[in-house]
Amino acid sequence: MGWLSDKLFGKRKNLDINTIKGYMQPAQDMVNESTGYARGLIDPNSEFNIRNRNLLQMMNQSSGQQIGQQMQKMGAMYGASPAQAMMQARMGMNQSMGQGSQNYMQGLLGTQLQGMNLFNTATQNQTGLSENLANAYVQKVNAHNARRQNRVGQMFGLAGAALGGLSYGPGGN
Repeated sequence: MGWLSDKLFGKRKNLDINTIKGYMQPAQDMVNESTGYARGLIDPNSEFNIRNRNLLQMMNQSSGQQIGQQMQKMGAMYGASPAQAMMQARMGMNQSMGQGSQNYMQGLLGTQLQGMNLFNTATQNQTGLSENLANAYVQKVNAHNARRQNRVGQMFGLAGAALGGLSYGPGGN
């Protein structure tokens, strides 16, 4: 067939993989972002984790110092020796800092899981939308090619009828 059929019926359309990639790019971007975010959460030396660890240490030191001061005051009020008061203050500080670390880690884990779940949901939604667009594009190309094939079939049908009519005309068998 070639150029004549292209002139008569239009060119066959082919799928362009770059068009499909374009439809899928938003989903790919979200997957890339999710991967980077997840790596940042997993890596203990990431900027996110270092910043949170520093914040925790600062909060725990402040809380521990306050508890230590309170324990020293109580020791002085009740006549405890300076060594006993110091020991009670140190124990209070350590307990406060340990509890603060545990609370922080539980909160961090919960936040990380919640953030990843939300981001995964968004990625799935975007992937679905992108796939819908890509499928619509494929259907549009397929519909064009089906219409073209139908026109070719009709033309051959008419040509066959015309040729058949010529061979069985008034002077034929």
